[in-house]
Amino acid sequence: MQDFSVIVVGAGPAGCAAAYDLAEAGVSVLLLDRKAFPRLKPCAGALSIKAVKRLRYPITPVIRWVARDLDVRLNGGGKRRFEGPDPIAVMTVRQEFDAYCLEQAIRKGAVFRKIGDLDEIGETEASVSVTLQNGQTLHCRYLIGADGANSRVRRLLGYETAPIALALEGNVPLPQCRDMPTMRFDFGYVPGGYGWVFPKGDSVNVGLYAHQPAVKLAKNDLLAYAKHATGAETVEAMVGYPIALGGEFYDARHQRILLAGDAAGMSEPLLGEGIHNALVSGQAAARAVLAAVKDGKNAQAEFRDAIYLTKRDLRACRIAAHWFYDLHFLGLARWFPIPRSKALMKGFAAGLTFREIMRNSLRSPAYTVHPIEAVTAFEHRAA
Repeated sequence: MQDFSVIVVGAGPAGCAAAYDLAEAGVSVLLLDRKAFPRLKPCAGALSIKAVKRLRYPITPVIRWVARDLDVRLNGGGKRRFEGPDPIAVMTVRQEFDAYCLEQAIRKGAVFRKIGDLDEIGETEASVSVTLQNGQTLHCRYLIGADGANSRVRRLLGYETAPIALALEGNVPLPQCRDMPTMRFDFGYVPGGYGWVFPKGDSVNVGLYAHQPAVKLAKNDLLAYAKHATGAETVEAMVGYPIALGGEFYDARHQRILLAGDAAGMSEPLLGEGIHNALVSGQAAARAVLAAVKDGKNAQAEFRDAIYLTKRDLRACRIAAHWFYDLHFLGLARWFPIPRSKALMKGFAAGLTFREIMRNSLRSPAYTVHPIEAVTAFEHRAA
């Protein structure tokens, strides 16, 4: 097997984002994953506008729904609808989205290989070695670990296990719903978390999120929530999955090995959103490696600089999650005045981070919302 300049372990959003940028820059990159694609991936599949804007290519073929309105309930109280003229999220199916992203990286020149597990990772001043379960050893100049919440790369490098949040989700066929669903959050429906409803066109994804692993989520809980939120009596393909947190504390210890996405704990704890920061951290890792390969810079230092603002946003989300969930201050969200509500919606539509929205809400009338090619093309095709 040929040697590659960079090996990326994990072909999810973070790994493909890194591989795409590296391959586009002319760097030889090998993508490794234990699964063949398309593969099943438990995930609600909602992409925030900031995530869509981070992608290097339009994802029109895998969009299932575009959300402009949002229903919010707090601790079982009355519904509050947030409305706006612009998209705030797009809905996908992760199996389709991930396969599409991998296809784009391969088209740019990345090489994909399905492997078993990793047995060992070694680092010298000049290279990295990766020993596979079958005994084969691969060599590269840099390694990016993007292999998810249960990252084998993270464990082999000796990092502590990332803090874990939990989610449980499933699908409801649209005919079972009592009315046409809207994107919805029921904050406080479960302790330290919320329930969600995400329309997908011909079906509805429903789920429960808890930002503390001590909160147990059972299938009966999801069935009860689905009936409460949509009127459905059954939920198909129910599955639970971990969400890795704590990325604000991740500090790269190695000169030639970087972690990205859930392997680095880059999901935010307030909503459990992970795709945006997976893309950001994957692209940041690629940028750091490119600076090292092409300009002789220190990849470790470059990555720390590139991920600085993302870590600050993760801190802001952690503080907000602590106040709303752990200190039971969710009810205080009722005081959000109409201008602040409009700022949230416009901030989401503009693709801003949580920290940016909270710091600059008074300037929300000046937010610029640009049309997104993928969304425009999807709606034109649907029309």
